[in-house]
Amino acid sequence: MLRDNSVLKKMIATGEEQVGKIASQLLSNEAFMAALQKTVNAAIEAKGIAMRNVQTALASLNVPTAEDVKKLEGKIEDLERVFETLSARITELARKNGREHPET
Repeated sequence: MLRDNSVLKKMIATGEEQVGKIASQLLSNEAFMAALQKTVNAAIEAKGIAMRNVQTALASLNVPTAEDVKKLEGKIEDLERVFETLSARITELARKNGREHPET
């Protein structure tokens, strides 16, 4: 309904055009771009500092980080593979010795 209104369409088009011009002017302004880059770099650095502080706090509380949990998951998966291999080997040896099921 509103999108069919020609006055509204013209206002939207004019607004988009003006925003495009302003954005173009800002992006071509070296001082603005330098300030923007400085702000982005500061934000990235602040995030890194915050992440290190969180990791330090978690470590002091003996709370594992997501990275710690991933490492442990990998170790558990490795142990599961070793267990499966050993289990298969035990079953194979038990069959060779004439027993159907290994004793537990």
